[in-house]
Amino acid sequence: MISYDTKPPGVVKRMSLLLCLLILSSTLLSCSHPDSLPSSQIDMRLDDTVALVYYSTSLPKEYYNKGTSYLVRMNREGAIQTLLGEGLEWGSPVKLPDQDSLVIQRKHEIEVQTDEAKPASYTSPCPVSAGYRQMSGYLTGSRQYYSMFNQGVASNDDYISILRWGDNNHHYCREIREFVEAQGSDGHTVYALTSEHASLQGLSLIAMEPRDDQLISAKYPLLDIDTGSLIVQTDIVSVQERLYAVFSMRNPDNRVKLQLMEIDTDSHTANVYLLHTYGEELDNRYFSLSANSLGTAGGKLYYVDGYGTVFPFALDTRTAGQTYSLSGFKPTFDRNQEMGYARGTHFYLFRYDAALQAHKVEQYRLADGSLQQELRIPKVKDAISPEVYLYDFQMLSDL
Repeated sequence: MISYDTKPPGVVKRMSLLLCLLILSSTLLSCSHPDSLPSSQIDMRLDDTVALVYYSTSLPKEYYNKGTSYLVRMNREGAIQTLLGEGLEWGSPVKLPDQDSLVIQRKHEIEVQTDEAKPASYTSPCPVSAGYRQMSGYLTGSRQYYSMFNQGVASNDDYISILRWGDNNHHYCREIREFVEAQGSDGHTVYALTSEHASLQGLSLIAMEPRDDQLISAKYPLLDIDTGSLIVQTDIVSVQERLYAVFSMRNPDNRVKLQLMEIDTDSHTANVYLLHTYGEELDNRYFSLSANSLGTAGGKLYYVDGYGTVFPFALDTRTAGQTYSLSGFKPTFDRNQEMGYARGTHFYLFRYDAALQAHKVEQYRLADGSLQQELRIPKVKDAISPEVYLYDFQMLSDL
């Protein structure tokens, strides 16, 4: 049985850092009732959906009632379709391209949307309370979705996470006795970067292969480091036989080191490369614009931080290049108003433009940070309740 009442002393510092990711730059929210905002009746096919955002109430709100969530789908004309649902903190929808469907995670069930029928719901034997930061994905090899959830500390001091996976008609889940820092896949295997939540010492790699209702997994130690100040800024990106993730750690002098981790999936060893050293950064504004802020194009990795600075890294020479900024981007540092997504050769930014009183999707080229085009989405603010947080933004296709 999982207990949420007692946490070991070593967890307090770490949990405080993680809390920053959840409440960063958020303001007090309105107490208006969301029931007056029903799902929209606009008919938008999945193939016409170019992007989506997911808003939901925070976990404390959901302890008192079911909470509220809004899935907002957008087309190339800037029109939207909204789906009102129960709240789930950090729930990340997954599009199944080969099955022309969208999988949405709920607390007690999985909902599957298609163009041809009403959404179908499937009860899950693994209830979930909160997701990790953008930890869902799609396995191209087995044509399955997967989603990871953050459950809490068990009575024996194990940390409990939940992995759900499946397809349109089959849905499975398992407990994972690990604290997950980041996730990703190579299209066949789900990888999780995990840490020891009690000792705050050491990073490991968990390799998981879903096979129908079975989960084959193995754990490999990676780095024997102090993880007390560790914040993994991105999901894991797979390039050939290597995995990559960007993370930050605070030095004794209170300066923050931004680093790239490279993991060899054959030898299960890791190398670390320094990307940048910040100043004291007491306000944590350097935090990435989402976990989907690491892209790859033309033999390089590109990471975009919270300032809109692009950090290129050449894969052939294993060297960091000269940094540059997203052209014209002035961050508000309000993570409830802006979120990024790396896709292909571009970095997309969903944000609220106060001057226009409207949301926009901006497309930047990763190679030089230039603004390519933008799509205005004028009606998002009218379609959602002011009491919800922005938890996910995805580009399903390029603009």
